[in-house]
Amino acid sequence: MSTLTERTENIENRRSLLLEDLLGEQSSLSAVDTFSYWHDQATFHHDVYRSLVPVSAPSTGEQYAFEVDLDACSGCKACVVACHNLNDLEDSETWRKVGVITSGTTLLPVVQHVTTACHHCVDPGCLSGCPVKAYEKDPSTGIVKHLDDQCFGCKYCTMMCPYEVPQYSKKLGIVRKCDMCSQRLSSGSAPACVQACPNAAIRITIVRQKKFDTTSTSSSVVATAPPSHLTRPTTKYTSARLPSLVSMDPDTNVPSAVLRSAESSVDAVHEGHWPLVTMLTLSQASVGMWLAISVSPLPSVTAMVAALVAAVLGFVGIHAALLHLGRPMLAFRAFLGWRTSWLSREAIVFGLFMGSSAVACATYVLPWLKLPLVDSLGLSTLAKPTTWLTATIGVLGVFCSAMIYVATGRELWNKARTLWDMGLTTIGLGALGIGAVASNSAAWMCFAWSVSIAALLPKIFDVAAGTSQQAPLSSSLFARSGRLIRRELPLHASVIVALAIFSLVAAVVGWNALSFGLSLVMHGLHRWIYFASVVYRRMPGAST
Repeated sequence: MSTLTERTENIENRRSLLLEDLLGEQSSLSAVDTFSYWHDQATFHHDVYRSLVPVSAPSTGEQYAFEVDLDACSGCKACVVACHNLNDLEDSETWRKVGVITSGTTLLPVVQHVTTACHHCVDPGCLSGCPVKAYEKDPSTGIVKHLDDQCFGCKYCTMMCPYEVPQYSKKLGIVRKCDMCSQRLSSGSAPACVQACPNAAIRITIVRQKKFDTTSTSSSVVATAPPSHLTRPTTKYTSARLPSLVSMDPDTNVPSAVLRSAESSVDAVHEGHWPLVTMLTLSQASVGMWLAISVSPLPSVTAMVAALVAAVLGFVGIHAALLHLGRPMLAFRAFLGWRTSWLSREAIVFGLFMGSSAVACATYVLPWLKLPLVDSLGLSTLAKPTTWLTATIGVLGVFCSAMIYVATGRELWNKARTLWDMGLTTIGLGALGIGAVASNSAAWMCFAWSVSIAALLPKIFDVAAGTSQQAPLSSSLFARSGRLIRRELPLHASVIVALAIFSLVAAVVGWNALSFGLSLVMHGLHRWIYFASVVYRRMPGAST
């Protein structure tokens, strides 16, 4: 009986202690309550904000930068709401995001919120990649600003930025991004996110740009984020509780596979960019046909038909890219960024390619018409030189197309894989196109088909590597991309296989035009998967 009484008393004591603890916690102000209290004290809250902003402007070689105390960030998203409201963003538009880093082991239990926005990089990818110079890095503050009036909505900056900072607005037809509330900073006020954080986890600091010149290829601003050497971001994340959150450098004590975020551990299908798919597929088929015409001893009439088909494919494909622009009427600005942007260079080269194609076609068509005045000009003698010139310009255009994606720094779009893919696509489709026009033998068509299929090998290897059932983070990005195709895009992959088989059968039985058409569709779908299945390291909180 006494034992039962003692147990009852112990239980009552525990309940009493628990109740006292809860009442004690409620008697102290929470972070939000404290923040509200600051606002009620008119003589105090301004000083709180001022302490989070430098008292002087950056000097030569310096710039403003965000500094985030990860230990103070609670993930309340007050910064997200303040940024959204102050900048009058659309419902689906977010310039500041909050992600979560977790650990995959019970030996190191961790749940850490990470607030992130534009990192105002020393070497911003958005600026160097923009074909219309719609970005500028303020020389006095280092803030990377987007010039809305200059933008024509190509969305290339969303690929060039490893942190997925620029956000595309369908309503406006342009991208927009954080400018660190530069107008508020210039008047001595704190940016919206800094002012809204109840824990003072975000502040503005001044950093020296030379500090980021030696960024290693393995370090990153925070765990699971893309490597910093790509753009040299200036945001500084600090954590006394778990220093390994701040960097993925191999010298840290915690293995990189331990820390993960939803963005880095869950692979999702990305936008397929159908206008770009059409442009790349048809332009490469066109260039391949011009190459084949230049090296093949075709009869004059056959060469003329082939030249016309190649010119039409190039014209349709290149103009299809306009459908990818939010403001296509401003496409004429695409040449402005030629010094740094591969997209700008591609636009210039393919513009020359279309002009050269038209001239080359004229050297075939006009002599065929047998007009007296034309015969006296001797245009037929210019057919081969103009064909060679068109093919050369076209090859340069395909190289620019490949470099557009190589420049993003994404491992699956590296130079070797991309040049192999687009180069063999160009040669294979060109040979199939010539075979369709010239009614070449089945042996020729099968050889051309084999070359075009070889272009798919990198992605075929990815799918083969993706057969493993390991956890995504324990395998390479290539295997993860293959696994994504197997799980999310099996129908697309099956259609590609079916098109390849039917194209081969058509080539064997002599239906060359059908074989060429099926191959065009097959490569278009393959190019769509090229975009949709790309996997890369992502910043915690990045858009899905």
